[in-house]
Amino acid sequence: MKKVWDRLGIAFSSACVVHCILVAFLPIFFPAISAYTHSTWVHVVVGFIILFTSPLAFIPGYRKHGLTWIIGTAVSGLFFILLGIMLEGRFSDQVSHGVSIFGSVLLVFAHAKNLQHSHRHQHQCC
Repeated sequence: MKKVWDRLGIAFSSACVVHCILVAFLPIFFPAISAYTHSTWVHVVVGFIILFTSPLAFIPGYRKHGLTWIIGTAVSGLFFILLGIMLEGRFSDQVSHGVSIFGSVLLVFAHAKNLQHSHRHQHQCC
């Protein structure tokens, strides 16, 4: 069940990257759609979902493999995602979404490594 949280985390964070790229950069090429692409509440809701579900993957993973750099990468990713949400409306969409994209990429990487190292540790013997 613990692996499910990493896989969901990868899916959510990847979807966040795609969403942020589309919302931040598509209106540059198609200005007419900019009125339809921005919903702050979506970012807040997804940010809280990621914030509260990430520990379900990383805490058991850390207990299994003990690699603090994975936790550090995950916390950094969460920080940048939340910072991107807080910057929204204060800076351009490209800046706020760019920060969130960076955080999401870090989080995808951390989930992938957490999954990989938890899997390795599970199959090690003696």
